[in-house]
Amino acid sequence: MPRNTHPLPRFRARSAAPSARRPARVPSQTCVRSVPEQPQVALALDVEWDHPHPVVVVSGELDLVGGELFVAVLDHVRSTGAGAVAVDLSQVSFVDTHGLTPALQGDVVLVAASRSVCRLLSLMGLPVPAGRPRRGR
Repeated sequence: MPRNTHPLPRFRARSAAPSARRPARVPSQTCVRSVPEQPQVALALDVEWDHPHPVVVVSGELDLVGGELFVAVLDHVRSTGAGAVAVDLSQVSFVDTHGLTPALQGDVVLVAASRSVCRLLSLMGLPVPAGRPRRGR
């Protein structure tokens, strides 16, 4: 019985001559950006203590890296024994699930959200805050 019993023939790659594989001199090229540069919006978190419950105001881009800072701020506010923590996400320009997860905990109340946050919440099948988005995308 022959070793190659598969109905399709086997193919072997043949190596090309060294001159055909790589050009002798690579021409210099200039890189043209196809996407216009936009300024990055840094994440900023402020805690307003003058309300009945502390309000954490988040602005900028809330993603995986920002989510870690967000968790730290929420833990700090919880350590003061203030009870429920209100979170204002109306100034968030970008959000992903990693950044939004800390705001979905049981002792966190969303008081406002930007359009991008509302969209992500609705895509996740979660309730959107009752207030209209004040700012953001």
